[in-house]
Amino acid sequence: MSLLGGRFRLEREIGAGGMARVFLGRDEVLERPVAVKVLCVGYEDADIAERFRREGRTAARLSHPNIVQVYDAGEGELDGREVSYIVMEYVPGGDLKRLLDERGTLSGSELSELAAEVCAGLAHAHGRGIVHRDIKPHNILLDERKKPKLTDFGIARALNETRATRTGLYLGTATYSSPEQLQGQPATPKSDVYSLGITLYQAAVGEPPFYGNPIEVASQHVGKSPVPPRQRGAAISPGLEALILDCLAKDPEARPTAEELEERFSELGATGATRAYVPSPSQAPTAAQRRPVDSGARRGRRRRRTALALLLAALLAMIGAIAAFALSGKGNNSNPGNPPANQARKSTPAAGGGQQTGQPVQQQSPQPAAPPQTTPQQPTTTQAPPQTTSQQGPTTSNSGLTSQAAAQTVERIYIDAAERNYGASYNLLSSGFKQSYAPSQAAWANQFKTLKSIRFVKGPTASVSGNTATVTGVTIARHEDHTERNTATWTLTEENGQWKLSGLNVHTERI
Repeated sequence: MSLLGGRFRLEREIGAGGMARVFLGRDEVLERPVAVKVLCVGYEDADIAERFRREGRTAARLSHPNIVQVYDAGEGELDGREVSYIVMEYVPGGDLKRLLDERGTLSGSELSELAAEVCAGLAHAHGRGIVHRDIKPHNILLDERKKPKLTDFGIARALNETRATRTGLYLGTATYSSPEQLQGQPATPKSDVYSLGITLYQAAVGEPPFYGNPIEVASQHVGKSPVPPRQRGAAISPGLEALILDCLAKDPEARPTAEELEERFSELGATGATRAYVPSPSQAPTAAQRRPVDSGARRGRRRRRTALALLLAALLAMIGAIAAFALSGKGNNSNPGNPPANQARKSTPAAGGGQQTGQPVQQQSPQPAAPPQTTPQQPTTTQAPPQTTSQQGPTTSNSGLTSQAAAQTVERIYIDAAERNYGASYNLLSSGFKQSYAPSQAAWANQFKTLKSIRFVKGPTASVSGNTATVTGVTIARHEDHTERNTATWTLTEENGQWKLSGLNVHTERI
């Protein structure tokens, strides 16, 4: 193979995206490995190619340990055609997307350290007037020591400023885009902060805060507040959660700068405030605790952060104690203690633990009237969104939740449980279901201990009526000692702006 640009030998393709292919190459002059990004066929318009090369040269002005170094940008011949290319530092550890695919989530300490270093790179770029425009897990590479390095600075602009003006379309990644970008406004450093917030949310929870088709996701970015990560099972501290939510403020002016974030994430890690734990629902920070503040207030807050953190911890502990007292029944005169029948009912397995009778559980209301017998779990394919249809009634609840979101919630309950991500699965149960059938996360996890695999053979299909959704489906679940076919109806209710499982009617047959 000839040398690209008379200097770079391409050895093998190591990645591909919508607009470029990435090759592992070798710089024959300096005798070192390099990564070469080559513009794909279809983007060879002279204007696009020039912008691509120009953005590469702009990124080459950046020199920081947490930014992938750009060495060169030009054009040359590849496979008999002229191509535009950018030559970059080769980073051998893969990207954050692959790490999250392998592990699901990061611990609080890992997340804090990664975030501080990414913010250091962003602050360096923003200080030189360069906005990334496409922060996402795919664009955070990891070196051999798992240290993050941002890549692809300005590449999104190479397309957006050309194609967007011709078609009126925003061509970024909707999942990680800021509200202002999705509304056609220019990207700013605060847009990068929002996209980083989405990325950190995903690393804490295991998935981004908003899901659905691109139009639904864009609408949620603009008009819906994310569910706090700890309510979805993230094992992080209140301080780390609040910082992630600060990044996700809809108003760009309310978001911290990358420089401020670097300092705050570093402080959290240094004080040990990112240690992982799973708090009770009563410990979630209030909206007032998460309210963004202006820059002057942030500077004052830095000086008071340690004292405020201690006070917040004491208040949360008090709230938790009060909640525990109330849940125990001792603080409720109308229910002095749990009657034996209720105690027996709460100890009944919720689902899938291999203690089946083969009889369906009758469900008459949103709150389960009898303990469910089995729980079907993870479908074999988790990458594509579920295909759902409305059987009857409206497809959207009074609060705007869709039938598709209800079906996705059912799948996510079992996807997370089958992947041993019990915290995320447990937080998709309604408070009534928890009290009746799964009083603790450990009790919920126990129901899945024998499951080896599961797949949906029918559905899930959902319909919505008011603030209640009904989802039906059939699964094949393979346990350690048997295989079963489950025909199930799930009832979900709206709780805190999200579908939550409130009832289950399932018939199980061993096959």
